[in-house]
Amino acid sequence: MIKQLLRKAESSNNRKAVKQIAEWIFSSAYLVLRHAPGTNRCPVCGAKLITLSRRVKSDKLVEEWKLDSHWEDIFNQREGEICIACGASLRVRQLSLAFVQWINKKCGTSGKSVNEITTNESAGSIHLAEINSCGALHKMLSKLDNLSYSEYGPDNIDIRHEDLLELTYPDDSFDLVLHSDTLEHAPDVDRALAELWRVLKPGGATIFSTPIVRDGRDTVVRAFLDNGAITHRLPPSYHGGSYQATNEYLVCYEFGADLFAKIEKAGFQLDVLEHATNPAAVTLTATKPPRRA
Repeated sequence: MIKQLLRKAESSNNRKAVKQIAEWIFSSAYLVLRHAPGTNRCPVCGAKLITLSRRVKSDKLVEEWKLDSHWEDIFNQREGEICIACGASLRVRQLSLAFVQWINKKCGTSGKSVNEITTNESAGSIHLAEINSCGALHKMLSKLDNLSYSEYGPDNIDIRHEDLLELTYPDDSFDLVLHSDTLEHAPDVDRALAELWRVLKPGGATIFSTPIVRDGRDTVVRAFLDNGAITHRLPPSYHGGSYQATNEYLVCYEFGADLFAKIEKAGFQLDVLEHATNPAAVTLTATKPPRRA
């Protein structure tokens, strides 16, 4: 029933209608599942975790990424397996789990979900930047007083614009920077990492996800910045969208596992949170080391 409603809305190509229907489904399910017994809870909303799965990767994208059937299934699960109580994909649930673990360690709290953590005073003192909406996680983060939220070229003029290559925030601004499937769209990954380093306080961290094909391949550069202009090495490829009503953006990098070494080379201490069964549902916590006494 829920799948049918989402498919019907998506086939209409009306993003506003899709989002409204999705939000109605999620809010209705949450009212039922938030008090349902069970230990398997969503790390975003805290409700009992029940998921539905949908195919979200297009044949064109699968061909561009040169994914075999195994990795096609892995990425479809990463994006298409959603919590019916909040709409969080597997990717966003993993990101939220890393966020919850970081906050608990930083603040000495013991929250089980982002929804729970946002009511804690200690967590509210964290200066946090969200660079582009992190899917279903954004709704929970918006409760925090010290959240600095931005999008790249937002349609809504009330939303702050930020470019990951030229962040306008002062040095040492944030304890934590969150972004999800954003880094692959930045046409200069080294410059983006340098900007994240700059705006983080010593001891602060950036927690993020990005598509990584971990089948032994190295990173493929599809497009890069050359003298201020985008240069294409491969035909333009785009992704983003679905019922979350986000824009599609040019893909500049198809990351391989060599991304981990690049992050460490930029000076970060890297922790990798892996999903038990899905190697694409990986979340990275890159910490800027504290200043030496």
